Amino acid sequence: MATNIHNWQQRVDWTLSAILWVGYGLSLFLSGWRQGATPGVTLAAVFAGTYVVAMQIIPRRVRNTAQLGEILAIIGVIVALVGTALTGGIESGYVIFLVAPAFFAGAFLGSRVGLETALLAAVGLVVVVAALGQPVLDGRVLESVALFVLIALTMSQMRRILVEDRIRSDELAATTEMRISRLETAHDLLETLSNLASAAELNPVTVGQAALRDIAARVPFAAGQVLVTAGDNDVVAATRGEPDADAEPHEYTIRIADRTVGRLLLWPLPETDLAEWRESIELALQPVAIAFENSRLLQQIAHRAVRGERSRIARELHDDIGPSLASLGLSIDMAIHQFETEPELTRHLDTTRRHITALIETVRGAAADLRQDETESVVEKAHILAADVDADGPSVMVAIDELRPPRGNTAVEIKAILTEAFRNAVAHSGATTVSVQGVVDRDSGRIVVVDDGNGFDPTATPRGHFGIIGMKERAANINADLDVSSRAGVGTTVSITWGRQK
Repeated sequence: MATNIHNWQQRVDWTLSAILWVGYGLSLFLSGWRQGATPGVTLAAVFAGTYVVAMQIIPRRVRNTAQLGEILAIIGVIVALVGTALTGGIESGYVIFLVAPAFFAGAFLGSRVGLETALLAAVGLVVVVAALGQPVLDGRVLESVALFVLIALTMSQMRRILVEDRIRSDELAATTEMRISRLETAHDLLETLSNLASAAELNPVTVGQAALRDIAARVPFAAGQVLVTAGDNDVVAATRGEPDADAEPHEYTIRIADRTVGRLLLWPLPETDLAEWRESIELALQPVAIAFENSRLLQQIAHRAVRGERSRIARELHDDIGPSLASLGLSIDMAIHQFETEPELTRHLDTTRRHITALIETVRGAAADLRQDETESVVEKAHILAADVDADGPSVMVAIDELRPPRGNTAVEIKAILTEAFRNAVAHSGATTVSVQGVVDRDSGRIVVVDDGNGFDPTATPRGHFGIIGMKERAANINADLDVSSRAGVGTTVSITWGRQK
């Protein structure tokens, strides 16, 4: 757009140069043809020629400034009027030369200066004609005055239109650039979310982390948080930077249709106004809202499917397998009474009866467990811990195969040990990578937290630090094995094993 504006100014400048040289040439020719080589003709030619050369030599960016441009326009009128007075008044060819200052003022200095220059030329021509004793109301005088005014008005209007067009073009270019930037932000985020979905990692934590990372690439902010709306509460899904508790963050609603699914909080950098980025941020949040909603729907579908399957299995255990086992136990009781005279057979039947009784209790417990309300799983706890890690902290990998969450107190102790081990790895190890791996299946499982940090001596307990002791006490409460291995410069591995895998 700027190149087009430069081109029209250059073309108008070429037109001005043509008017100056053609006007000067005609004035010189007509005055010389009519009066010959008189001193007045020569002096007028020198004045006008000097003005034309000066207009060509002075750089355009200097010549077209308001103050110098107005002075040059007035000088041009004076030069043309002097030439007119020296070469015959209204009969002089320098009357034509008066067009040049009016054209210059209207085209480059605006309507006010253009009209002032045209009126100055008109009044000056009338004064010169009257001073030479020529009729002021001559048709040629009136035509010249009208021509000066018309040229000044025409060129000033042309300039106004072109300047307005330049402003609109600049605004359009700025708006287009901003929209392209917003679209690029949204595209990058969509691409990231697509990759996450392909890798089966699309959950509120990964979506929030991706949103903050891609928004930070284009919007300057000091810290940010993505919160997911869960009922009447908001849960922090991802954090980037260190939020300032004393500063008021900018809040953006993550909305799909008429429903709020989350919020984005951004703490601005010093002397930075995030208001100009609001539209860009809101555009980038649209795919985040869709991803949150999809994640919620998938979780609902999965939970409904799991609940339905749990209920079906519980019914089968209670209504079919349980009674069948009880009937089998009753049959064995009858066989025991029938063969009381055969001690060896009776002993085997009695052992089988005890096994069946234990199996019936196991089936009843399993049916009761299946009908219990679901609690926060170990996998969910690991993802929540990962979401709290700052963007500048270590990268976190969670790979837990959880078939069934642990029971009551076991779940409490396992998640407490996981929390302590994970936070130690993030806060104190200086690690670049932390991984949480394992397998969980109700009454048995193994969780391993590994970091590539500085390592330490696990046999030494620093004064005031009781993390390992606390983890061992919790493991003892559920008859689990806790193993802490570490070497300086290699990293640390914390594993907790419980149940049948011990």
